[in-house]
Amino acid sequence: MLINTAEILEQRKLYDRMPGVSFGNLCFGFMPAFMDFESGETHLSVNPDGSIALIHSLDSLPLEWISGWDNSGRATDIKETVAAGFVRGGDFFTLDELEEFGWDA
Repeated sequence: MLINTAEILEQRKLYDRMPGVSFGNLCFGFMPAFMDFESGETHLSVNPDGSIALIHSLDSLPLEWISGWDNSGRATDIKETVAAGFVRGGDFFTLDELEEFGWDA
C-alpha cells in the first residue's frame, strides 16, 4: 500500500522545514526505507519490478512485518517495531532524525 495523500503532504511539510532540502531532491542520496527496530533489519521501499521506489510502499516488505491486509490482499498496516525512514550511505534515518540532520553541501 502506498502512503496516502495526507501523509505525503505531512512528509512534504517536514522536508520544507529542512534548510536547503526539498521534497524532490531527497531522492538524491536518500532512499525510502523501513527498519524493524526489534531485529535491526532494514528494507528499501521497492516497486513491483524491483526498482527503488520514490515513496514508501508497504507492498515490498517482509510478510512478518505486516500486521494487516485489505480485502484484496494488499498490506495496510505494519507492526509497531517497524518505522518508515530513509537510507543514505548505508545508514537508516527516521523522519525525526532527518529533521535534526546536519545537511552537507
